[in-house]
Amino acid sequence: PLGSSASAAVGVLRIDAVPIAMLHLDEVTLILDASRRLVAHRSTAWTTAWGGRGPAAPASIGEPARLPAFAPGVTLSRAVALHTPDGRSSREAWLLSAAHWDNSFVVSAAHGSGATRQRLCYHSELVTCIAVSMCGRWVLTGSDDATAILWSVPSAKMGVERPYAEHVLRGHSAPLLCVALSSVMRVAASGSRDGTVALYTLHDGARVSLIKEPSGTAVEQVRLSDCGYVVLVAAAGSRLHLYSLNGLHVWSSSLPAGAAALELTPCHSVLVCGFDDGSLCAWSVLDRTTLVEYAPCPAPIVCLSISDSCLLVGTSRADVLRYLLPPVETVVCPGVLRLDPSFTTHMRQLPIDPKG
Repeated sequence: PLGSSASAAVGVLRIDAVPIAMLHLDEVTLILDASRRLVAHRSTAWTTAWGGRGPAAPASIGEPARLPAFAPGVTLSRAVALHTPDGRSSREAWLLSAAHWDNSFVVSAAHGSGATRQRLCYHSELVTCIAVSMCGRWVLTGSDDATAILWSVPSAKMGVERPYAEHVLRGHSAPLLCVALSSVMRVAASGSRDGTVALYTLHDGARVSLIKEPSGTAVEQVRLSDCGYVVLVAAAGSRLHLYSLNGLHVWSSSLPAGAAALELTPCHSVLVCGFDDGSLCAWSVLDRTTLVEYAPCPAPIVCLSISDSCLLVGTSRADVLRYLLPPVETVVCPGVLRLDPSFTTHMRQLPIDPKG
């Protein structure tokens, strides 16, 4: 683990309700809380102490009443997502929300008036989870009806073009709890109460693999690493598993506390995990070594968000903490060698045979 200077929080925000989705951009940080209030906090709103808000007042985006009410019994952090195509500008940011009473998922502007742009009702039961690809061309929803729907947005203009249902993904015998997308590997994943994770291709929606949790308990969280791995959490957050994309088991770990939130860094080689006891740590997906153990949060962690510049952590005490990213320069991918600089210097000095 790194020293405390690298693992302590570098910024704190106190908000009005428990955060369920966060997105850090160049000029603002967007935060959606459990009361359906979407707020933009400017960079000057962060403080380094626990003494309250910074000097800049947050700006509300739209009205909470614009967003349909959330149904009870759903983990809201898995049912909402904030997305922007370039990862920088809030003017192109969009909110995708599920867990609404009418079994819909909603696309709303995460800027300006926060107007609802799309409202799609295709599932026969409550939509419990949602994921959007980094490129913005794909959306995946999972439902209590034991199916997932893969939505296509060919132009990647989320709020302009209406998503259409490309494929209905079947293969589970119980309600879905989590979904994930990888536009790099062209794969979608869904995790269910039946203790399985199903993998599908984005091209035709065909199921290519079915991963069974070893103890048969519900799969609560799933992530797809572009390095070729499937990460899943089960058994009330007490078990963490890593599988290859073809369904082979790589490793498993018993966790000392319940894993409440799970995210991959932009390089997809580092896994950050937040726990029910407020602890926070980062592992290398490739060799399972601990990269950093962060200073613990003052309350249980409920959600995580990782951008190119920082790590955001939301707690059940309505705090949002900002940390530095894990040291990805220490991660070495399989098959990639880090050359000694003297070796490359020697290679430049070798004589070249003109005859080849």
